[in-house]
Amino acid sequence: EESEKGVTADVYSYTIVMNAMQRRFLSGKGDRYMKDPQRAEELLARLVRKYEESGFTEGKLCPTSVTFGTVLSMYAAADRLRKENLSMNQSRSWLTRNVESSTQRIVSDVEYLGWGAENAERVLEWIIGLSERERRSRGIDSADGSHHHASGHDMFIRPCVQHFVTTSHAWANSGKGIEGAKRCESLKNRNISLYESTGYAELRPNVLLFGSLIDAYAKANEEEESAEHAERLLDEAENLFLHSHSSNPNERLSNIVYNQVIDAWSRRSSPKREAGALPGTRAENVLRRMMYNFRITGNEHMRPDVISYTGVMKAYINSPAGGEKALELLDEMNDEYMNGNRGAKPDTKAISVVIDACIKNGLSTEAERLFSDIDDSEKSIVMFNTILTGYKNEGRCHEAESVLRRMITLSDEGYANCSPNTLSYYLCIVALSKGKDEERATRGRILFNESIQRYRGGDSSCEPSTDLFNALAQVFSHSDMSCRENEVLTLLEEMESNGCTPTLESFNILIHTCSRAEANNTRNALQIAASAYNALDAAGLTADSVTYMSMIRAILNLMNDSEGKVQALTALFKKCCEGGFLNQHMINILAQDTSSDEFQSITGMSWSGRSDALQIESLPLEWSQHSTSQRKN
Repeated sequence: EESEKGVTADVYSYTIVMNAMQRRFLSGKGDRYMKDPQRAEELLARLVRKYEESGFTEGKLCPTSVTFGTVLSMYAAADRLRKENLSMNQSRSWLTRNVESSTQRIVSDVEYLGWGAENAERVLEWIIGLSERERRSRGIDSADGSHHHASGHDMFIRPCVQHFVTTSHAWANSGKGIEGAKRCESLKNRNISLYESTGYAELRPNVLLFGSLIDAYAKANEEEESAEHAERLLDEAENLFLHSHSSNPNERLSNIVYNQVIDAWSRRSSPKREAGALPGTRAENVLRRMMYNFRITGNEHMRPDVISYTGVMKAYINSPAGGEKALELLDEMNDEYMNGNRGAKPDTKAISVVIDACIKNGLSTEAERLFSDIDDSEKSIVMFNTILTGYKNEGRCHEAESVLRRMITLSDEGYANCSPNTLSYYLCIVALSKGKDEERATRGRILFNESIQRYRGGDSSCEPSTDLFNALAQVFSHSDMSCRENEVLTLLEEMESNGCTPTLESFNILIHTCSRAEANNTRNALQIAASAYNALDAAGLTADSVTYMSMIRAILNLMNDSEGKVQALTALFKKCCEGGFLNQHMINILAQDTSSDEFQSITGMSWSGRSDALQIESLPLEWSQHSTSQRKN
């Protein structure tokens, strides 16, 4: 820029330096420099300033679509890379000073979601404004650039559809949810409006523009309306591109946009949904629509692939018949592959989804069959833990431990992806708590200690967790070992020395264990239960329905003093009602294990022996507004 030999930097000089910054910024290496987007824009602003000062006549200084696109792509990736940096606990700080651009100052506060997307959209607006100023300055009065001044050149600043696509991707991945999706839609509409008003061929809308918008709504939130909107955008894309014969592949439909809509529905599949198989049905409808359009157009790029089928399986995974549907779709994938659709060949991810669907629907035999057919080199910790989940659900502790031993063997043979983690041990221990093995307490402790030893030996994936401690506490609680309440108490005391914090579930397990103490240990057990209950406030925890139910059982089972028992239950019942945690089961237990007079003294309710007089619906709603009716213990 300051050469005395007449050699001056041109647009390519600037672009090369900006590209170097882009490569460093987008790399996953440790030398990522989070200032690079703004530094690249500083360079771009200098280039633009020189071009404007020349009256838009120096062609060698005219920024190209690639020059602008470099800065856009860096800002577009900024939100995602910032999240990566935070997750890796990197301490590099973002640039906090402002940088002057030709239009306004860069947003400097990068601590909020959407920082990169906002700056990308600001740069896009800058491009559009520059294009208009250049058009007026050079007297360009047609879309192809004719009738410009004789001193002009054949290069122009033009916004293009790729600039809009890049900015739309930025909002789709910004983490801004529905707000980001709406910003994407505004960009799509702006692109179409500019194309219609300017006639610039570079602005012709393409499938990528719709794809980024559909993806944004797919990720926006958990609401079905967002998936519905994504499907309506697919309708719009089909109207524009389904029968396109353009030589530009970006202007022809492919299975990508259909897969994005399928993904939108699969993201809304949840065990808590009340509508059953709706996401699965809607996702499968999109799959059938894609297959039909492939047949009528002959467009090979629209043919369903493994991603299409896997997405539909995921959408069905939480439906009542999800396992059966996943198996049907797997058979269809194999048929498609045998009939020449190479892209439909099932991969390990698809098989994993089918296994998961089978486990969640009680088809453990089918899951085991599929798992056994996978080569050891392709098995992963996720697959193993899915199989372990099935055994855990069914209390098949011996099978679970056998799988764990197989994982260790494969890991020792060099298959690092099969090495067990904390979750693996947790699932095996829970399987013990649900099983009937007489040695479950001993075996549970062995598994627990083994996990701790692996962690202390350098295996960070086996880091102790509160859930792991709670699982072993449940095993002790359900066992026939003597003084089990003391064992659970000792286990909870071990938590802090292992970097874990007891949760409400931990205290609830301890209190419930105390309520089942042997006859020769009632006094000690009652003292432990009362201490645990009284310690909740200091631990920053609030008793729930399970806590109160366990304490009621502890007092009923462990206290011999009738008068003291009534007093304790009265105070506990009052506290329970004040918190809104009363449920029908508590009322039934109190009615069953106390006399009519005692029941009335404790609850303030008279009981004539009629079951309908004890229904919780007849009591004040605030007494049970936070309760759970589930009999956890």
